[in-house]
Amino acid sequence: MSVVGYTYQAETLCPSCTLKAMRTAGIKVQRGKPHEDAVQRAAKNERVDFDDKRSYGSDNFPKPVMEEMCETELAELPGGERGVISDERCTGYKCGKWLVLGEKSPSEAVLTRWVRGQYELPRALAKQIADELRRWGLSHPEFITEDNVLQAAAMFPHDYATVHAEGNPRRTVLLSTPRYDGDTCFYCEQPWEKHTFICDTCRGAVPADSKHSHQVQVKGQIKFRETKQR
Repeated sequence: MSVVGYTYQAETLCPSCTLKAMRTAGIKVQRGKPHEDAVQRAAKNERVDFDDKRSYGSDNFPKPVMEEMCETELAELPGGERGVISDERCTGYKCGKWLVLGEKSPSEAVLTRWVRGQYELPRALAKQIADELRRWGLSHPEFITEDNVLQAAAMFPHDYATVHAEGNPRRTVLLSTPRYDGDTCFYCEQPWEKHTFICDTCRGAVPADSKHSHQVQVKGQIKFRETKQR
């Protein structure tokens, strides 16, 4: 089993923060050694039976966290399910590093670029999806699945796009309306009638299968005429 971190003084720490916390507490820690060797040598110097984890408390000396022990619960997803990530963040020194991955989550901008490039999404929709994934607790690409992205995409108004091959030689084109029954959106895999669009006039959210219109004044006319918008 792999040691990926330690619990110490009410914190879950990555190896680097563990050694820092031990030094801060006045425990001498050997430098230039792998963290497991350094912690075990310090335990021997402190007369701690490191092999018997029940013989000491984590308030006094670090206890190892194994990879199999790591788990973080996600926020509730749209379908009501609550998932878990098989990893935990370091809580010390504002570190935030994932113990199993051994790295921090990317910034909001970097995650947005990753979502946009990985799933070929419009910039605005990619940002909304990335923000929602972070809210769920999926802040690192390693934790994100295609289903997660599709779920998030379906929550936001966006243009409908369906993929078809046409012409000779064949080329792939995106169409803004369905060509055949059962055509689904490339971005969220939902049918056209389940989409919500933003009205160009009032900027309101409009379901695809609802009627929506405005009265607008035409230049040179006193009366208004009705214009229908999707």
